[in-house]
Amino acid sequence: MFLASSFDYLGNFLDQLPSFVASMLISIICGLVIGLERESRGKPAGARTLVLICLGSAMFAQVSGMIAGDYGDPGRVAAQIVTGIGFLGAGAILHQSEKGYIAGLTTAASIWVTAAIGVIVGSHHYLFAIVAVIFVLLSLRSFRLLEGFLFYSPHLEKRRILFDPQSGKTEWMLVGMLEDHMINPTEYKFAKSEDGRQKILELKYCKTNRNHRSFMSDIAVMPTVLSIGEAENLSSQKQL
Repeated sequence: MFLASSFDYLGNFLDQLPSFVASMLISIICGLVIGLERESRGKPAGARTLVLICLGSAMFAQVSGMIAGDYGDPGRVAAQIVTGIGFLGAGAILHQSEKGYIAGLTTAASIWVTAAIGVIVGSHHYLFAIVAVIFVLLSLRSFRLLEGFLFYSPHLEKRRILFDPQSGKTEWMLVGMLEDHMINPTEYKFAKSEDGRQKILELKYCKTNRNHRSFMSDIAVMPTVLSIGEAENLSSQKQL
């Protein structure tokens, strides 16, 4: 009896293995595509994180079907993914009330929607999952361009911050402050001054961006910051 049941289990395993492997591979691809888009923006939830989220959600959906069998409710385990992923998304949100801003909401939403795609993959609806990934990418890219066109580009200026390098210490202080204020590395760069004794931070400054305004007010009181000047207007340049 034991030998017969073992052969039955092995037969069922071999029958379900191709479908399980296909789900795992497709969930990895879906999570990777979304993760690479997020990582290209310098977001904390990058490729590895979103791959694991999509893969884990697909696994839960698969296990849910295995446990339910022919008579149970396969949606019970999968339904808990929504609750569980909420805690993970909450951890990605940074709330700094003293500075008046909240960051990480888009990252949290990306985690949430990637988990939903993982459930779709785990339910073996692969084409629907691929369509969902396309819509996620379109949403992240197109709406960012639209926001930039409506609210960012018309208020974009170039600011030049001249500072005393102090053997490189000031530059690293400024880098830390830029990261604390969630300013993207594509929005600034460092350069040497004309005489070579000071350094310059060139910032694409948006006066409607609260993070930018807060950063400028913080560095204005630094003794190593020598001047803050305004260069040519960049309103015609698209958002990075």
